[in-house]
Amino acid sequence: MLKRTLATLLPSYRASYPVIAITGPRQSGKTILAQSAAPDLKYVNLESPFERVAATQDPVQFLARFPDGAILDEVQYVPELLSYLQVRVDEDASRGRWILTGSHQLQLGRSIAPSLAGRVARLELLPFSYAELATSGRRPRTLAEAVFRGGYPRPYDESAPEPLGWLDHYIADFIDRDVRQLLEIRDRHAFGRFMHLCAAHTGQLINSSKLGQVLGVDHKTISAWLGVLEACYVIRLQRPHERNFGKRITKSSKLYFLDSGLACRLLHITNLQQVMTHPNWGALVETWCMSEILKTRLHHGLRDNLWYWRSHDGIEIDAIIENGTQLIPIEIKASLTPDAGDAAPIRKLRELASKSDKANHTSVSPGIIINGGNEPRILGEDRIVPWHSIAEALASIP
Repeated sequence: MLKRTLATLLPSYRASYPVIAITGPRQSGKTILAQSAAPDLKYVNLESPFERVAATQDPVQFLARFPDGAILDEVQYVPELLSYLQVRVDEDASRGRWILTGSHQLQLGRSIAPSLAGRVARLELLPFSYAELATSGRRPRTLAEAVFRGGYPRPYDESAPEPLGWLDHYIADFIDRDVRQLLEIRDRHAFGRFMHLCAAHTGQLINSSKLGQVLGVDHKTISAWLGVLEACYVIRLQRPHERNFGKRITKSSKLYFLDSGLACRLLHITNLQQVMTHPNWGALVETWCMSEILKTRLHHGLRDNLWYWRSHDGIEIDAIIENGTQLIPIEIKASLTPDAGDAAPIRKLRELASKSDKANHTSVSPGIIINGGNEPRILGEDRIVPWHSIAEALASIP
């Protein structure tokens, strides 16, 4: 079994909190992680109709079945259970007794906030990172393979069905179960088309009105659908950093799929040659790299303090990690060959910040430029990092 980075944190969290909540997309490995971290706890799956009815009809009796605590899997199906769990925890605040998992961060978050505030540690588990895969013999050997396969565990299981077929079932299952639970979707095919359209826009600024025009629905519907995809960890809407440094800034969010393999499947890419020659190759590389940056932070229990910055006249930084008054800029390039111009946006941001933000003492740190090559290089104050070394490059950033 491939060891997850987050597993190293769980013993200390169990020693500090009575409840741990692990959220993440379906099939990302939450159940295996919870069971391996807490083999002493009983396990119950709330996707089971029997268990769901028991927890809904008599939550007190349901929780009484687990005097020593339990792993409650997919707890978003019975959010009202958390109020009763709060009572149990207040009566006995022994640490490490309850582990909750869920695939809907919005729904579960709304339930946890009023019920278990101050009693719960919240962690997020995304599919495999490259660093996790590198500990086994199953890591992708090229950037194209990494982008095409993504990070879901199932495609790396040699005994699993053919990956493309599995992703098709994953998409259909997601629409039939998760989407219908969160939204009143009358036309599942329309939502399917919406997902395909989102895949075509990964790595791009999102415009709800334009998407709505293509699909024949209003922008409010598109916003609601985007919210569901984000709540279920299918996409991430990267918000813009609000500081303008003397330049008007773009205020739209950028859309990224959290798994590039899923985006490739929605784009009907079926092999490595197609992914490398696809018109969206650069955007797919950016999508994969952005997911790796996020995994590096979340799987180490760090904050999701990622932004992008784009001025109205087109100067753009793909990602910014905000660390107090320090901004750490990250650029992503699909090319294999380093170019001195790759650092130009970072140098421009550093110049603008030094001129316009002295009162706030904001500084722009040496930047990181991720590219598709294999050799690190220094570009003045900044450095080029190969695609497979993202985790090492970000390891020292709090």
